[in-house]
Amino acid sequence: MTTRVLRRDIEPLQPQRWRIGLLENSGAQQLPPGAIDRLAGGVGYQALDPTLSSPDLSTFDPCADFTVSESEGSEVNWNAWGIARGAECSTLNGGEEALGDVQDRADALLAAQSSYLAEYTFWTGIVGASTFAGLGWPNRPLSSALATDLTPTDGEAGVVEAFGLIHEYLADTLRGLRGVIHVPPQLLPYASFYGTVVRDGFQLGAALSDHLVIAGSGYTGSGPGNVAQPDNRTWIYATSMVRVGQSDAEVRAAIERESNTAKAIAYKAVLAEWDLTAHAAVRVCLTDPGPECATAGS
Repeated sequence: MTTRVLRRDIEPLQPQRWRIGLLENSGAQQLPPGAIDRLAGGVGYQALDPTLSSPDLSTFDPCADFTVSESEGSEVNWNAWGIARGAECSTLNGGEEALGDVQDRADALLAAQSSYLAEYTFWTGIVGASTFAGLGWPNRPLSSALATDLTPTDGEAGVVEAFGLIHEYLADTLRGLRGVIHVPPQLLPYASFYGTVVRDGFQLGAALSDHLVIAGSGYTGSGPGNVAQPDNRTWIYATSMVRVGQSDAEVRAAIERESNTAKAIAYKAVLAEWDLTAHAAVRVCLTDPGPECATAGS
């Protein structure tokens, strides 16, 4: 018996990313350059993650005021918004090379957290220090007060009941078309335990239906009007299919000579919209069927 020498190395298997986030699950399309013109009135891309405390780059502008405005006569629909992450470091240790380092760090942070940042804004409607409504945008966040409230009269539903109400609503409004059920990550173990969410390859789907399930890491669980919820309570939402787009990331960087600091900010545009045919919400008691669910409205 003879053996043959392997002529090339076998590449290691790369782990697949679970497509349960807004950008991954929806198969986000690339926004063409012209789509950026849909930003109404000019919107800077320097709106950072509102939870980002350090470094504070909310007013950082090393080159110029980076804004774009709506082209005259262009179609105005839901607006894209900017998401960004920043990085900074001292040039005393790294010299001019620090500039390349912070550029790479900012770009890597944005790539890793784009879905989270997009989901947070899509659920809450918060862009930087403002909101969709405050910006005068027609965008509707998931937690809009305009969502149809399917919550039972006692103030909340168990996990199984909530999914049942959502299924009935989507059947009545979409008439057999595919919809999306949006859930915060904390609900996933309960949904799995009760068999309401199932794995479909690297995606999640609603059991016994064709509806997608998105469990965004940036989904907060807040109620209509973006009202925060107590422990063991959350909201889930249902919509028509969501169309998502994103632009390529861009990185801007500069050295502040007065402070000997290299700063960089990576940003991109994100657009998420649906036709508003379906938009519903249900308040869920996670400990269903435990005794805590008897304290409705707590």
